[in-house]
Amino acid sequence: MADPRRGQTRVFVHHPGSNHLAYNLVGGLQAEGYDAWFDTGFFYDPHGKLARLVAMLPAALQLQVSRELKRRTNALVDTRRVRQFPLPELGYVAAARAGLGGEHLARVIGWRNELMDRHEARRVRHEPPHVVIGHDGSALHAARAGQGVGALRVLNQVIGHLEHGLELAREEALRAPLFAESMPSSPDWIVQRHRAELVETDAILVPSTYVRETLIARGVPAAKIAVIPYGVDVERFRPPATPRPRDRFRLLFVGHLSQRKGVGYLLEAAKRLRHLSGLELVLVGRKVGADAAFAPYGDLFRYVPHVPFHEVHALFQDADILVYPSLHEGSAFVTYEALASGLPVVTTDNAGSVVRDGVEGFIVPIRDVDALVDRLERLHREPDLRAAMSDAARARALDFTWAAYRRRIAAQLDSWLLTPH
Repeated sequence: MADPRRGQTRVFVHHPGSNHLAYNLVGGLQAEGYDAWFDTGFFYDPHGKLARLVAMLPAALQLQVSRELKRRTNALVDTRRVRQFPLPELGYVAAARAGLGGEHLARVIGWRNELMDRHEARRVRHEPPHVVIGHDGSALHAARAGQGVGALRVLNQVIGHLEHGLELAREEALRAPLFAESMPSSPDWIVQRHRAELVETDAILVPSTYVRETLIARGVPAAKIAVIPYGVDVERFRPPATPRPRDRFRLLFVGHLSQRKGVGYLLEAAKRLRHLSGLELVLVGRKVGADAAFAPYGDLFRYVPHVPFHEVHALFQDADILVYPSLHEGSAFVTYEALASGLPVVTTDNAGSVVRDGVEGFIVPIRDVDALVDRLERLHREPDLRAAMSDAARARALDFTWAAYRRRIAAQLDSWLLTPH
């Protein structure tokens, strides 16, 4: 039973865009008894007026529109406590759909975040909450407003320190010039904003030890940081009803096809593994950067540009291994989804996963093609090991459900509220 004091604790959670973590955070706090409100750009109510309008569309268009809208909803969130500020998010979506990328898109995201953050700051000043929770890149002004009203200011840092990521990007531009365009960049004013957020909040949520270490390395006090791994829907993401074929070796990657995700190193590994029987590499996600970077590997993979989030679970059931050699993450959702689906996972420490080396899969160093090849060859050679890791993967996921996540978040918030700030 939730602590009745939570019902008297008003929490504002704000995020400018579409983010399933933010949805689970606010929905989880509501489920745990907090008076939690969600302020965002756009959130879809499947029982609201827009849903009724969508139902009037022709069937084909209705399916297309519904797929997009389902990315912006979560059944756990009480829609009566959602407040929307859509203009900045609409501007970002238009820019992204128009193909804007690189630093130009980063500036649009910065503009969107700035407007939403200032909007939230006004709300905090006019309706003072007990807690304000923002997300990295869009939490500075609301945090400052929170200080003025005596609120606990929490930053949900969902990825490693921005400057650490930019450092890796500069290194990759030299190591792999063809993929350089796919690496992130940010103007200095956004970098400064991220620095200020880390200083001007009382407490910081991070999803992995990797993120924690990148913050501490740049001067953030360890005492401010709490590591709470994410969760996964273990009912939706689950192993297939029938065992996977032992003579097939289907490798799956899901995410933006960029060098930040280590895709160039994965393709190099695939080139060296092409002799393996039954091998198939499936890359799912939007290509980021120049097509020329992928051209030398065109015959090595099957490309699936886009699968709606509510349909992606079928991909994991139809694969044998998730390979995710990311260079810079927070805690990649796909690794949790793979575990829940009973997939061994080959990934890096920088992916921030809950995978344990040699138990549910393998952890390899970033940029290490030799290590990728070695672990994948072993998994191909030892189907019994794959089967054992598959069972272990599912068991591991059961410790990281969204219900467990929300209990951990609520307990951490209770602890912070009992500590003077």
